[in-house]
Amino acid sequence: MSMQFYIDGPNVFKTDGVSTFAVGTIEKLETVRLNYETVCDISYSFDLEQGEYVEEIRTTRTELDPNAISPVDAKIAELNKACNEAILSGFTSDALGTDNSYDFDYDAQINLGGMLNAITAGMISGSFPWKASGIPQLHTINQFKAVFAAGLTHKNSNIGKYWTLKELAITATTPEEIEVIIW
Repeated sequence: MSMQFYIDGPNVFKTDGVSTFAVGTIEKLETVRLNYETVCDISYSFDLEQGEYVEEIRTTRTELDPNAISPVDAKIAELNKACNEAILSGFTSDALGTDNSYDFDYDAQINLGGMLNAITAGMISGSFPWKASGIPQLHTINQFKAVFAAGLTHKNSNIGKYWTLKELAITATTPEEIEVIIW
């Protein structure tokens, strides 16, 4: 048995002579998102001879996706993440006479600030152990201040780099200009 299609009101049906099934409306509209700011409306009409929907009109229009992140916002988020990772990865200081690495995760930053406050308040005198290159090593107050200054410079340098790159992303006018901005 062959299938036949027929129209009844605004709907299309198919039948094999025994059973009848609804196909849908004569015309239908499909909206397809092309990117975060553009959609395409595609209008279809059902063709009884072909037994399928046939595209009639295609219209592109601007419609921002409320759930999408713009390329600029995505780049800024990427830069922010890279900046935080760079800061938290630690820094190097030669306060002990040779280069040593120092932790700079959130706890380490709090501990550095707390120790500097204790020094400033006169609660610490002489030398005291502080972890340098993963090993507790004695630091004088002046050496510790040099370590603290190196950490501050490390943090501020990375933040400055972030603000510079963020401004480049904000002022970029093409996707290619955004893509070449790399931490």
